[in-house]
Amino acid sequence: MTKNTKIKLIQTEEEFNLLENEWKEFEETLNHSNLTSSFVWLNTWWNIFQNINNNKIGYDKKLIIICLYENDKLISIAPFLKVYRKKFGLRISFIEFLGQQWAGTYLDIITDNNYSDSKDIIFSWLYKNIKFDIILLKYIPEYSKNFNDYFFILYSACPEIQISEYSNLDEYIKNKYSKNLKQNLRTAHNKAKKSGNKIQTSVESLDQKNFDETIQISEFKLLDGKNFLYDDKAKRKFMEEITKKMPSNVIFVKLNGKNVAYRTNVFFNNNKFCLDASYDRNFRKFELGSISVDANLKDSFSNKIKIHCFGPGIDSYKRKFTKKNINIYIYLKKGNTLMSNLLFKPIKKLAFKKEFEVKQLLK
Repeated sequence: MTKNTKIKLIQTEEEFNLLENEWKEFEETLNHSNLTSSFVWLNTWWNIFQNINNNKIGYDKKLIIICLYENDKLISIAPFLKVYRKKFGLRISFIEFLGQQWAGTYLDIITDNNYSDSKDIIFSWLYKNIKFDIILLKYIPEYSKNFNDYFFILYSACPEIQISEYSNLDEYIKNKYSKNLKQNLRTAHNKAKKSGNKIQTSVESLDQKNFDETIQISEFKLLDGKNFLYDDKAKRKFMEEITKKMPSNVIFVKLNGKNVAYRTNVFFNNNKFCLDASYDRNFRKFELGSISVDANLKDSFSNKIKIHCFGPGIDSYKRKFTKKNINIYIYLKKGNTLMSNLLFKPIKKLAFKKEFEVKQLLK
């Protein structure tokens, strides 16, 4: 650090709330588009999950939000969290991104790219001032300007479509929908028609009635052994809060007027992020999942969305609609405690095991 640079550390909820206007102005200046690194998302996440203690969300969480200034101008925000986890029979302290513990899509240090050494300054300050065993930062997108060295390990991938690259939906369908996908969509509608059923789609606001409707349809995931997130009160509250605080909508597929499938979306800086989706398993033959994705894409094109993000995870249904993936990485590094030397190797081994699994899925 030089005398022209300074660090402001945010550690309390009050300090976090007071940072709102400055953080949002910084996002606007940078044309920041990572939803799950935004102030609204992270502040809402912290308000709901800060006192949840388990090995998934972590124990004894402490805010370590580092703001870096150059000549009193904000140039970087590192939204970190110090959290404890139980691994290998030990209580280990990690530096993680705030929000990576659940529902992250893309996470990063928010930085002005004109200041290329921001990460190094932030990390240097972190090592000198905070004691921790391991740095384990997840959900870093491949386009990050902050991370590109040896400690970068593949973690997942996020399918997306750059809507702005295509003149209209018809062009996208013609070039990107496979013959099988086109046929399956036609067949689904024909099956419904022949059996006296009518399939329709709608784009609606997420009022309380519609939100409750999505929860009812989501419960059908249990029939396939999938996770029903609304069983968790904190997760349910987060989904309810974030879709109220940020622009959002829901795509419904209706069978004879009854909602049988949905896709919940949140918008940030003209990008669309699909947060949740499900369908009624009693009507599998009607390809409800594919119809809902198709309707969601129509909404993105009609509203001239820049990027349509499917959310992290290499699910087969997503790959029917796009082959474009944004790789998501882990940044892993030793901490500054004596125990960090012993812990780094087994934690790195687990990270590389995950990387191998992801590479197999991407083949």
